[in-house]
Amino acid sequence: MGDPGSVALTVEHDGGVQAIAFSPDGTRFASGGGDSVVRVRATGIGPPLDVPSSGFVTSLAFGPDGTVFAVADGEQVFLRSATTGAVLWQGPPQPGDAVNLVRFLPDGRVVAVTDTAVFVLDGATGSPVRSIPVDTPLIAGADISRDGTLIALAIDERHGGDHHQAGSARVLRLDTGAETGRLTPDDAVFAVAFSPDASLVLCCAADDTTRVFEADGGAQLWPAEDDVDDQVTAPHCLAYDPKGRWSVVGGSDGFARVLEAESGVERGRAPKLDPAAPDPGVGAVTHVAFGPNGKVAASACVDNVVRLFDLDGKEHYAVGTDEVLAMGFSPDGRLLAIGCFNRAVLLDNGPFGAG
Repeated sequence: MGDPGSVALTVEHDGGVQAIAFSPDGTRFASGGGDSVVRVRATGIGPPLDVPSSGFVTSLAFGPDGTVFAVADGEQVFLRSATTGAVLWQGPPQPGDAVNLVRFLPDGRVVAVTDTAVFVLDGATGSPVRSIPVDTPLIAGADISRDGTLIALAIDERHGGDHHQAGSARVLRLDTGAETGRLTPDDAVFAVAFSPDASLVLCCAADDTTRVFEADGGAQLWPAEDDVDDQVTAPHCLAYDPKGRWSVVGGSDGFARVLEAESGVERGRAPKLDPAAPDPGVGAVTHVAFGPNGKVAASACVDNVVRLFDLDGKEHYAVGTDEVLAMGFSPDGRLLAIGCFNRAVLLDNGPFGAG
């Protein structure tokens, strides 16, 4: 174990790294993006694996048992052997639509999300099992419940013909496509995240609000209607803690805030700055993530700093980086992966990420 914030592994690329993924056991790490190779590396000792891509990799995911991984590459989804890199199947869920997200369900099926639809693909063959079109898209973000039954979608409706300011957060059943809940803020929704038990959905929107609503029915839990103006954080990205007690929200004002999940009350923020001090010029927060232990969170800002901090906002490290395009913790929390231009980097979290 190295010092907190030290570099444990660097994976060189020729282009922006927009997609990263750890295997379920944390022994392997995959990265891809704007160059012609997806690279799989051991986080400890092991042989490297390079597989070709068309240079439009937007998402990567390992299967539940770690023997395969899925690649969203342009309009195509590839399923590859995690040992040899061989293509097991490939195909476009919907020709003409780029795939923005791939994730595995617990039973091995693959979910692929485009700008306009959600597809469930057979894990063995890649054949479409279900297609769920979205009215008035664009799909700006998505999250899947742990049990694989529900998907939450962040919808940006500003791209319609009338360019009106509108959006919604929606919850759909993956087995039928039926909608179980919807929340409609006053503008586009940027991001969504399920609580661990999938009963609640956290979302943030362009109307400068962060909200929590019930996945079944869509009733808003917080903020109360009279408190909306008090909750403004200029939010852009968010995450639930794995135990469901806390959430972290990153805002364009430069702060990552830790909020009590039940009430939305702020517990801490990073960086911890004196509110009376002059504006330090901290850039917008572009990525946030909670560590698996629920005790630390990470943020990346346009000021090119990655921070690891506790629930009160106390920083364990702040590391200068290139612009961060992707970010995520290893399953055991000991590593924080970031995708940047021309490289992916694994940062050692030291003792703070474990436990």
